[in-house]
Amino acid sequence: MSQQKVDKYKEFKKNRKEELEKERKSKKRSELIWKIIGLVLAAGLVVALAITGINAYSNWKQAQPIYTREELVIGDIAGISETEAETTEAPAESTEAAPESTEAPTTAAN
Repeated sequence: MSQQKVDKYKEFKKNRKEELEKERKSKKRSELIWKIIGLVLAAGLVVALAITGINAYSNWKQAQPIYTREELVIGDIAGISETEAETTEAPAESTEAAPESTEAPTTAAN
């Protein structure tokens, strides 16, 4: 049994450099993978925050009133717009004769 241990130790010592090199490469590879994963997650977080900020800003900007010269037309202030005037039809004229005035006739006193 002692000879087996000695042979095992010699084999270990013989392959020690290759084994250490494999372990070092494996460790570097795993560190690189974790760094890449962390970088991707951080970039995703930054992009998500940027998109959220842009959406919030655009919603805020759309909620702001727009003051332009066209909106300050007197007709619009009164609540009448050209589109409403065009869409409303004129009342149909009736064929009956309507009195021209509803006032009582006045007499000339002088």
